[in-house]
Amino acid sequence: MNEIVIKEKHEISTQRRKKKSKEEKKSIFEIYKSPKTMKDYFFYLKDFLTYVYDGDSPIEGDEIIELMTGIEKSDIEDYLSHLLNEREMKKTSVNKVISSLKSLYKELEKNGYDNPFKYIGLFKTARNLDNILKVSFDDIKEILKNYKVSGEKEYRNTLILHTLFYTGMRSQELLSLQFKHILKRNGEYFVKLEKTKSGREQYKPLHNFLINKIADYKNYIINVYGMDEEELEERYLFCSSFEKNRPLSYRALYNVVQEMGQVINKDISPHNIRHAIATELSLNGADLIEIRDFLGHSDTKVTEVYINAKSLIEKKVLDKIPVQSIDEDF
Repeated sequence: MNEIVIKEKHEISTQRRKKKSKEEKKSIFEIYKSPKTMKDYFFYLKDFLTYVYDGDSPIEGDEIIELMTGIEKSDIEDYLSHLLNEREMKKTSVNKVISSLKSLYKELEKNGYDNPFKYIGLFKTARNLDNILKVSFDDIKEILKNYKVSGEKEYRNTLILHTLFYTGMRSQELLSLQFKHILKRNGEYFVKLEKTKSGREQYKPLHNFLINKIADYKNYIINVYGMDEEELEERYLFCSSFEKNRPLSYRALYNVVQEMGQVINKDISPHNIRHAIATELSLNGADLIEIRDFLGHSDTKVTEVYINAKSLIEKKVLDKIPVQSIDEDF
């Protein structure tokens, strides 16, 4: 408590407070974004600036903001035309570029700069429902039923598929999982996600079926490597080398899922498993908000595609209607 100083009768004052020391501020481009997201954003930004400005040398970090502030709307229109017509990029891919640049310029705008991307909209595209519906719950059951487990890696691979499906995790979230991220509170199990798309930590409840699968795998690892539970806490769940505690790379994860898809002759990716659980939730009565929260979407607009997918699947009931016309004699 500050010492009170008597100045004169009926008059008091306190000693002047010192200002708190200021923490080192983050870059305006480091707000709530994961390292991977920022890497992608800056890849698109440098490509954009390289197209607009002359020069043979690569664009350096200290000149980026200066170059960004010199952009006009006509520069943006020229660049987008270049992506569509000369590079022949799909509109969905161009929309990723636009969204990334809009996010970066929005941060600039917060700091008093003009934002030429403010009124640049995204191209209208149709959602690829074929990709959304590529893998079903029955497909995943068929894979697990027929996938041959002959050792540690195959056992790990089955748990990867279970975890992707029962949590709806993104690839990066799954790859960064350590045993210490499995938490128990009041009898319920949760997983702590650190490498999320938004850059914020998130907590996701775990299905009892998956909890048992993880517990079995954990006991298996303890027995194989002679570790105790405390030592296991700092280990990654899905390793390329358990002794070195080296997590799988995205490419390795992709290859694992591809290999498992070949069991049913399907070309699938980790994200297709995320689609599968979201569609299954919709088919089983989960509403838009529940699916949004489960997947960690920031906007229900992204989630709506699974409601559309449900409608498409339910139309398969038409196949069960008798072939005869209703006014024919039976």
